[in-house]
Amino acid sequence: MSSRSSRRAFVLGMLALGLPVPAGAEGIHGGLRGAFGPRFDARPNLREPRRRRHRGPGITDRLRHWNGIAIDASGLDHTPVPSGDPRVFGEQLGPGRSSRALAIVHIAMFDAVNAVVGGFQSYTRLRAASEDASVEAAIALAAHDTLTALFPSQKADLDAELVEDLSALRDGRAKANGVTLGRAAAAAILARRANDGAQHPEPRVGIDYITSDAPGKWRQDPISENPLALGARWGEVTPFVLRSGDQFRVPPPPDLDSREYTAAYNDVKAVGGDGIVTPTVRTADQTLAGIYWAYDGTPTLCAPPRLYNQITLHIAEQRRTGGIELARLLALVNVAMADAGIAIWESKYHYVFWRPVTGIRESDGNPRTAPDPTYSPLGAPASNLDGPNFTPPFPAYPSGHAGFGGALFQILRDFYRTDRIPFTFVSDELNGETLDNEGNARPLVPRSFSSLSEAEEENGQSRIYLGIHWMFDKTEGIAQGRRVADSVFRKAFVRQRR
Repeated sequence: MSSRSSRRAFVLGMLALGLPVPAGAEGIHGGLRGAFGPRFDARPNLREPRRRRHRGPGITDRLRHWNGIAIDASGLDHTPVPSGDPRVFGEQLGPGRSSRALAIVHIAMFDAVNAVVGGFQSYTRLRAASEDASVEAAIALAAHDTLTALFPSQKADLDAELVEDLSALRDGRAKANGVTLGRAAAAAILARRANDGAQHPEPRVGIDYITSDAPGKWRQDPISENPLALGARWGEVTPFVLRSGDQFRVPPPPDLDSREYTAAYNDVKAVGGDGIVTPTVRTADQTLAGIYWAYDGTPTLCAPPRLYNQITLHIAEQRRTGGIELARLLALVNVAMADAGIAIWESKYHYVFWRPVTGIRESDGNPRTAPDPTYSPLGAPASNLDGPNFTPPFPAYPSGHAGFGGALFQILRDFYRTDRIPFTFVSDELNGETLDNEGNARPLVPRSFSSLSEAEEENGQSRIYLGIHWMFDKTEGIAQGRRVADSVFRKAFVRQRR
């Protein structure tokens, strides 16, 4: 969202809609350094997240428009706050919270569209619109009201977006009914999620969360010294569709003296080094793949759910998916990712398995592995940051990226009934603008995939190229995400029987 000050002035002069007061989100105490640690600062003069807007008439363009606003709000939420700006950093920080937020927004939009168009079961049992109602107005209010509840410190910008959007619609009964319907859709899902267990601060290592020094157990990244145990309680959050966070818990990780662990150890040790302190056999293309999929909560980029929404819309446009089918697809993708996030983090903190940076530096009691006390992975890219590449601040097993990707690509397979969907996409990590941690703009590098499975595999493998995950993190993460997606697809947003 650009021209923030002018938008706020616009709101003060025009907004008279009686909008609801959002339930507050406190953000991360200490801002960027509270989330990443004292070794990090933001790069100056960062550009805010910005995407091509689809403000044309009709359901499809309004869905695309408000999806763009939603994922950009999430990207902005991960961006440091300039001095004097009332915005709060990290109201929905990290992959779990951002996936939950996007699920809430897209459920509201789907239920609003479905109440007018019909054909599918409402998630919140929202009644069908009894009078003529503008679907465009309903989408706008459903998205706006959920977003202002989730990102209350961005309310002024979101209000401005709403005013601008509604101003394009003809005044009259249909518009008024659409506004009422959209508000009802937002209120219904917000009420359902009000006490879902997500309302807790993130634990801090050594204060709210005590780690173990036992071999195989996760502990703080020794390079970045990130202070959080991010998502330590996320597995307790009530899922959207699953019975509980442990419904699809992954099997235990391999024993430290097993052949599977030994193979994974030697693999990530060989390909995951930074190439400076630690040699690597990783190719230049594999390095690009590692960076391409990252979106590791850094400024403007947000967490992986933002990338996966971008890919979803790209494929939907390529497949000419629109109207209520697009609303349904976006709801399916985001609910599947939200439930996958809960399931993944439940498994992560159930097993609390160590990351390669710890496992390779320390002794594991396995005679077939050779510790390297100086092992330095390439790391999750510190995009738009001044600080080291890092290992994400939570246990390794299973991989969040692999699980989210498994959920995304399985929903796409279920929805389109094929895996053979080739696509080419430009990640914001490699868009010609995003900066590396030395302040250099990375090149614009599209990547092409011949199928959903090829993209899904590279997404999971990318974390091994970065040296921050084991092979079994990837394989079990993908499998878990697929199981979650299939469950969501069978049970949510299904066609009504006539």
